[in-house]
Amino acid sequence: MAHREVAISSAAELGKILRAVRKESGLTQRDAAALCNVSQPFLNGLEQGKPTAQIGKVLSVCSRFGIGISLKLPGETA
Repeated sequence: MAHREVAISSAAELGKILRAVRKESGLTQRDAAALCNVSQPFLNGLEQGKPTAQIGKVLSVCSRFGIGISLKLPGETA
């Protein structure tokens, strides 16, 4: 998979990206959830864009799919 950089501004956008990457990987939600050590309902909710306070799980899922998270701090330039 080619390196891509996208900006996200909502849980729905993150969910859409996670679903696309999971499908590109050829995994079902059940298999992906097991790989990420989260429940299938959690992964489903994440893909559906439901807000969650479980940032640790979100980061774990992203990491398993090779999705890096970066933040742009106020005052920083690209």
